[in-house]
Amino acid sequence: MHPRLIGVETEYALAWVPSQPGGRSPLPREIYALVESAVRARVEALPSAGPKGGVFLATGGLLHYESPMSHFARGLLEMATPECRGPLEAARYHHAQDGLLAQVHGEVEYQLRARGFEGELVVGKASADAAGNVWGSHENYEVADPAGFLRTLLLLAAFPAFWIPALLVGWGARIAVNAVLVAAVAAYRLLGVLRRLPGLSRPCAAGQEAIVSAGRRAFSEDSLLRIGRLTGLATLPWIRAYDAVLRAAVAPAARRALLPHLVSRVVFAGAGRVSPDGARFTLSQKAPAIRRAAGTFWDDGERPVFDLKNFVREAWSVWGRRKRLQVLFADSNTSRLATALRLGTTDLVLRMVEAGHPLRDLTPRDLRQAIAAVDGDPTLAAKIALADGTEMTALEMQQYYLGEAERFCGKNAEPETAEILAKWRYVLDALAEDPHLLFKDLDWVAKRDLVGEALAAEGGWKAVAADPALAAAACKIDARFHEIGPRGYGETLLAAGRTREYFARPELERAAREPASSPRARARGEAVRRHSGDDREARVTWAELLLRHPRERVRL
Repeated sequence: MHPRLIGVETEYALAWVPSQPGGRSPLPREIYALVESAVRARVEALPSAGPKGGVFLATGGLLHYESPMSHFARGLLEMATPECRGPLEAARYHHAQDGLLAQVHGEVEYQLRARGFEGELVVGKASADAAGNVWGSHENYEVADPAGFLRTLLLLAAFPAFWIPALLVGWGARIAVNAVLVAAVAAYRLLGVLRRLPGLSRPCAAGQEAIVSAGRRAFSEDSLLRIGRLTGLATLPWIRAYDAVLRAAVAPAARRALLPHLVSRVVFAGAGRVSPDGARFTLSQKAPAIRRAAGTFWDDGERPVFDLKNFVREAWSVWGRRKRLQVLFADSNTSRLATALRLGTTDLVLRMVEAGHPLRDLTPRDLRQAIAAVDGDPTLAAKIALADGTEMTALEMQQYYLGEAERFCGKNAEPETAEILAKWRYVLDALAEDPHLLFKDLDWVAKRDLVGEALAAEGGWKAVAADPALAAAACKIDARFHEIGPRGYGETLLAAGRTREYFARPELERAAREPASSPRARARGEAVRRHSGDDREARVTWAELLLRHPRERVRL
């Protein structure tokens, strides 16, 4: 059994394209509700008791609605795989989710048309769009990271300064809000009683209306946003200091070794992107949004490679010998091989770090310049300046990691590891010879070839930058490539045999309905199956089953 838990969280855009310009469109929140209902008709599920809501499926994974507070009605659909034993299982569950959404696509589209909406449903798996919105696929790796003496001292010193005030402020805010709500409800009911008395009807009714009006103003989007901004400004120094402690305390060795790998793996894991003006083709959709190496991700202006926010939400987890390390720098792949490789190669680098295998420090001298160099060069010839004063291409960096992984694993690697090493070697050798050889295997190669073929009669890529109509056509192909459902070009290429299946269909069908092999995923999936249909009696979280009658919390 693989020693590491791996999971993937993927965000899908929800949109309706009216048949006529200016036609009526449902909000993403309405589309999500229909998708959830359709999924629940196919897979057993229970409501989530977590803060984001949604439902846990019999697979052990989570389906929920993701939105910023400022645009609740205009959010995304997010699916998280269960905790999987190893990279190939995680990749299977990830792509099984795509298949499940593809199955319900037609049904949801039909229901929306029955409600009077004319047009097409779009479920998008891209990581960016022409409007500058960024979302995508987040990877989670369980890493061995005992704190050691010095980091333990740092955490002991930081605990009183950060976590205790945070707990006190959090509980104080909850108590204050609840007190205000209780007082408002009590006043409203008291006025309701008094308005029955002679002469008090009108003033009491006015008082009730004033309470309702004040509540609406206090809890409006604008008010909540204003409170959020003021809270953010007031706590900014605290957040910065906390961020520095987490960067020093959480898996520094693993992050240092993984960073150059994550930057350079774009050569096979990038989803490819046509620039909004059609003038350029780049390897990654997510790359331009990455701003720094690690930190707590609260706003788009500081999106890191490694997000440490879970150590704020679950402060106690920073003490664990094994920690969840979240990677934000990842595109959502249509290619199943690209998904398997991006998870499998990252797992292998972590295994080398945890075993103490010596690795050369390939840290880039400037992270953002390195990412831009790799992203903007489909020829794979761009040199990255390293902190030690040398230069390497991303392909050379990947070849170095592959060579070390082959030496580390030796000739007796277990079957899954041997498969990943073989595919890694195959892909890097083909990239070195001619990326076009991988038109059936990698998203960015397939997409670039598809755009070139579609526009060949008009002059191909050379004509795109000079013709706005061709640029728009190229961008449309880019967007359609990542759609889930019958109109998605990625799925069309797969059905036509233009891209490889990699996973057998029965494997994906099982992964869409059965729990993953890790103990907690199995326990969660069995709990969902046992109590499915009892929405009022049972709810579930990643760690617990919550029963109402009898009132009980069952640890999973």
